[in-house]
Amino acid sequence: MSTEISTRSSWKRDLSIFFPTAILFFVLGFFLRTCGQGLHRSAKVTYSGSFTQGTLTSIDQNILKIIDPDQEIPMDTVEKIEFFPEEKTTDGAELSANDKLFVGNYQLTVGPHKGTLQLYGGKNGRLYGNLKFVNWGKGKPEFLGGLFVKGNQIQFVRSCTGVKCSEIGSNVPFTQKYTGVLEGRSISGTYRGNNSSGNWDAKR
Repeated sequence: MSTEISTRSSWKRDLSIFFPTAILFFVLGFFLRTCGQGLHRSAKVTYSGSFTQGTLTSIDQNILKIIDPDQEIPMDTVEKIEFFPEEKTTDGAELSANDKLFVGNYQLTVGPHKGTLQLYGGKNGRLYGNLKFVNWGKGKPEFLGGLFVKGNQIQFVRSCTGVKCSEIGSNVPFTQKYTGVLEGRSISGTYRGNNSSGNWDAKR
């Protein structure tokens, strides 16, 4: 008798665990499939105290993939995903004539630091950029935020917080806003941040 009661209790306990778990996995799977159908959307992804923006192409329990610029971000570091309004641009859209003036690979000088600046067009017709230094940090590419051009003027933000700082080799978090003017094949201007400020120039 006691064995039969124990067996029934065990089955009830197992079922009480199984059904909620099964429902959880079903809902998670449905959510991921639904998200997957709405991807290839422009989005801003905040992760590890930093952020990037581009075209979100896939997401699962482990990895979020974004292009323009190409990145794979571990899901356990993602803090927020913000989708931008749908635009009528499609893959293969061209940059504006104004944006095309800035496209290229530049030799970059920021105070005593030397490196490269790359400005390029994404498949969605937007201008993107990254920079890296040969005599600062770990020499890894840093994707630029807030990139905007108007006429012959350009501005962008270089920043890091949290894990992103250690990835690029900075001992402290920082934010620097760069502004510059394009003249011929060169850009020159100033930058200002919470820890430093000065002049910069980039030459193709």
